[in-house]
Amino acid sequence: MLIVTFVTAFEGLTESMLQNSLNDFYASSLGQYAVKWEQVQFDKMVSDCFGYTAIQLGATTKHFLRDNRIGLHIVGDPDLQALALGRNDDFRVRIQMLFEEMPFETESLDLVVMPHTLEIVEDPHALLREVQRVLIPGGKVVLTGFNMMSLWGLRVNMQKLGAKKFLPGKQFMSVFQVRDWLHLLSFQVDRGTFGRYGGTSGVYHRKEDSWLEKAGDRWWPQCGALYALAATKVVPGSKFVGKAINRKFFFLGAGARAKMHRESQG
Repeated sequence: MLIVTFVTAFEGLTESMLQNSLNDFYASSLGQYAVKWEQVQFDKMVSDCFGYTAIQLGATTKHFLRDNRIGLHIVGDPDLQALALGRNDDFRVRIQMLFEEMPFETESLDLVVMPHTLEIVEDPHALLREVQRVLIPGGKVVLTGFNMMSLWGLRVNMQKLGAKKFLPGKQFMSVFQVRDWLHLLSFQVDRGTFGRYGGTSGVYHRKEDSWLEKAGDRWWPQCGALYALAATKVVPGSKFVGKAINRKFFFLGAGARAKMHRESQG
């Protein structure tokens, strides 16, 4: 009886780790298939971002800021154990923090990178509001997520019928929902792309040169298992409305004012 209880508890713990730990997912074969594509997209989207401070939220074993030239790179995570993973692999500053309550001043960050962070946090709306708060006007946010309009999304929907969970995260949203949320928070989506068209099982279908990858990229690009978005924080500025005033004003010097005074006295 004790052994059965221990095995059941262990299985529950393993399933919980699979759901909540993005690092564990990236260590799996399916995660390796996903992260290769995500690393390429992050490298492209952060290479032209400039400023003083950039932060990566989660996925502490991966360096998605490696091609960014901002001087200070920070990686944040609520779990100290996750922050300790790969500590000697890079020179990022590591901070334990809640994603929905970041310990930074308002408008103090230039770039925020979120690999599947919206799907892992308890309140994705609160996270986006916090990102909007800490970013400077013109600051960038780059994020990735799982696309529900894909083979992977179909398997996620089958979990309601009893299928096992295989992706980390507490909730999944479509790319259209994420774009709407960003728009409501005054973000302008600049770039977006989809990728990874292979299935979740079978090594052959997860090869980068498989026929599914080639056909999906050509014929149904919006059905990729992953998506990546880059958005800019836009702050409305002042705008003059009305008729333009073209009147010219001439300012007289001291000599001209003395001459006018003498003429008025005479």
